[in-house]
Amino acid sequence: EIVKIMAEAYVEAMDKGILSGTGAGQLLGITKDSRVKNSIELTETDMADWTAWRKKLFAKVPLSKRGKGEFLFPPSTVESYLLTMKDNNNRPLFREATEGNVGNLAGSFFGRDVTLVEPDVIADFDTAASGDVIGVFWVPSDYAINTNLEFGMKRWFDDDKNEWVNKGLTIADGKILDASGCYLIKKKQS
Repeated sequence: EIVKIMAEAYVEAMDKGILSGTGAGQLLGITKDSRVKNSIELTETDMADWTAWRKKLFAKVPLSKRGKGEFLFPPSTVESYLLTMKDNNNRPLFREATEGNVGNLAGSFFGRDVTLVEPDVIADFDTAASGDVIGVFWVPSDYAINTNLEFGMKRWFDDDKNEWVNKGLTIADGKILDASGCYLIKKKQS
């Protein structure tokens, strides 16, 4: 059971580090890396408008990155905005726009993979402030992680709290190597 808990904590820490790590004693996150200059701003209206997505994001992706990128979104943003897109006749676009179970764990948004992350990793559109990152489009292979792949475990009993404490440690460092295909999707007030 402890291995399962440590694995979950490791994956969660890596997600947070890759996206928002400070680079000081941890990964340098793409939202904190000054070399990531590409960003787009979407209003609530833009989020539901396929043309806005085409003009503001997809038209800007360099040829060398086309067909390689994926989206990172919290589930609530996917459910509330991507899966509710409609055409001019108020017909849902989600059948054409998404494949797989994008509302569950993964899928695609108009041919681009979507990976869901927790809202504490990327803010949900509805609760984000103007200027907050609400999604990321990136090429995961452009991010490098350096690690020795070893875990250390330390366990002790905390007499003040009357409980066992388990601490797992590993060495990991990382940063994006090519920021040209990385786009931060930010909320813009209407």
